[in-house]
Amino acid sequence: MKKKEETGRGAATKAAQAGETATEARGAQGAKPEADEEKAKAQAELQAALKEIEGAMHSIKFYPVAVSEQAKGEAMLKLEKLYSEGNETVRQMLLYMIHEVLCTSSDLKVMHTLEYFRAKHQNQEPSQLRVQVYRAMFNYNNSLEGLTELIRLLGRMRGSDDAAKLLTYHFSHLSSVENEGAQILRSAILEALGDSESRYALGALLDYARYTNSERTFNRVVEALVSWEERIETLKITEQEKEKLRERIREIVTSDFGGSHYG
Repeated sequence: MKKKEETGRGAATKAAQAGETATEARGAQGAKPEADEEKAKAQAELQAALKEIEGAMHSIKFYPVAVSEQAKGEAMLKLEKLYSEGNETVRQMLLYMIHEVLCTSSDLKVMHTLEYFRAKHQNQEPSQLRVQVYRAMFNYNNSLEGLTELIRLLGRMRGSDDAAKLLTYHFSHLSSVENEGAQILRSAILEALGDSESRYALGALLDYARYTNSERTFNRVVEALVSWEERIETLKITEQEKEKLRERIREIVTSDFGGSHYG
């Protein structure tokens, strides 16, 4: 009898364990749809943000021929908001798209003619090539003023160091080119680094001031550092570190170009 009772208790225990396992399995099955739903929601939000970015970039690209100044301004504000409020993926996507536009600075020395596009798109019809030429002539980002406006936009972006890093990336590449167009873009970048709230931007400016052999670049860096001097207090660092930065900035701002290479 005792053996039967033990056998019964063993069966009950196994049944209970089986029931718990089944409950856990059902819970896992229930969690999976929830996880899928969250994933789908995140993907939908990302696609919506991407659509907004593309729309805003489109408005900037076709200003002033097909887009009004007001619409272009609204597009700029939208990109700022998307960067400051978006997640890391949205920010990286936005910076990637701006980077692609800024890279067209290498094409400034090229005249966008029918022959130019025929060499690039050998299989396109002549009518399509003519459209390419027309767009290239009037695209805002194919001009210094369009590129400098996007550079200034990067300087206004808040929330991470990534925008400042993209600015220094393009400054590095433009420094290998010596013409008036490249100089204008470099000056715009230095101004944008002065407007940035990124500690990385400040560090880059201090390095440029220390090592440049160009008086024109040095003077631009000084202007940017004057802007930064007013915002040192906003940095989340110790008072000792703030004072050290102020001293470095004052040393550069009050020095002559020849004596700028401090130790």
